[in-house]
Amino acid sequence: MLAQAGSSLYTLTGGQPVPIQAGQTLKVFYSFSYKVSETTSVPIWASLYRYSLGVLNRVEQAQTKTTITLDAATVWQTCEGQIDIAVGNVSAGVYGLILELPGFKDAGAKIDDCIEVIAAAGIMEMLPMLMMVMVMGMVMETVE
Repeated sequence: MLAQAGSSLYTLTGGQPVPIQAGQTLKVFYSFSYKVSETTSVPIWASLYRYSLGVLNRVEQAQTKTTITLDAATVWQTCEGQIDIAVGNVSAGVYGLILELPGFKDAGAKIDDCIEVIAAAGIMEMLPMLMMVMVMGMVMETVE
């Protein structure tokens, strides 16, 4: 499975996480074969996930659910496309990526431990630097 983070394109591989900042968009490219007797709308979901006590838990702040249309095809056709996942307020760490076609047995793909979310710097991370600047300012005032 291919994914794009920023301007870089990656082949996703389990155990080799691709770094992405919280707040960025992850573009996931998909391709699958299908045949349907009439034009059909199909749900497609993409999500980051982690396992908790052996259960796959999708991360709602990094999940997209949409619908695609498959044209009627009596012989196998290829559907190619992309789906964007806006990685919202997600805690830093390593996640898997799952792409699903709900309602279709054995349709979709899942790769464990392929995305590393790097948290955006918040006020708590900047607090030590701010305190140092304030102390330096007070020291400078007393020196004068």
